[in-house]
Amino acid sequence: MKMMKLVPVMSLLVPALAYAQPQPAESGGGFDHEVAPVRSAFEIGVAAGYSQGAGKLGGNSGSLEDVAGPGGTVELDLAYRLMPELSLGVYGTFSQAQRGDHLVGDNNVLGASAGIQAAWHFRPDRSVDPWVSLGTGWKGLWLDPKDGKTTSFQGLELARLQVGADYRLSKDIAIAPVIGGSLGMFISEDSPMTTDLSEINDKKVNFTGFAGLSGRFDIGGER
Repeated sequence: MKMMKLVPVMSLLVPALAYAQPQPAESGGGFDHEVAPVRSAFEIGVAAGYSQGAGKLGGNSGSLEDVAGPGGTVELDLAYRLMPELSLGVYGTFSQAQRGDHLVGDNNVLGASAGIQAAWHFRPDRSVDPWVSLGTGWKGLWLDPKDGKTTSFQGLELARLQVGADYRLSKDIAIAPVIGGSLGMFISEDSPMTTDLSEINDKKVNFTGFAGLSGRFDIGGER
């Protein structure tokens, strides 16, 4: 199995968050302690982790796991914290997976997605704050051979659910383990047998799972 090029992203994210120190403004009292909830803040989130897809691609293209094995994913989130419990924003991801067993030759297997999402925080006034997010948007998959035409699948990320638990390192920085998954459907394909994107007649729903680590940085806002 080939080493994923995106795996080193984790080694960049973890140390950066680990060096953040709690600020004196936060109250003490153990691991799970009271903090000042934030509202009206601009949030930047970054995440990295492991991803794996499964299910049918649609048409005569076989299964997602036939062309794309396990891989690494990086994610960028931009959001606005309307109130301590709720934030609304956009997300974007990029992934690189191992070549599936049914691919012939040396192919790069690349994926991406982008969309809108909302996140609900259950304990915004505590240092340990579980949350859940739900989103929807666009997704793409590319099978890029060393020689020849790239095969492209374009479609929808029908529903994207993630759950995590923030730990507030300071009033502006939180880190969280994250797990989640998304239901997707590819609606068009461009392959070496076509001249442009063409609609997939027999569309199928597939699934992609994710597990990793995220960090969130708050800018401005009220506490």
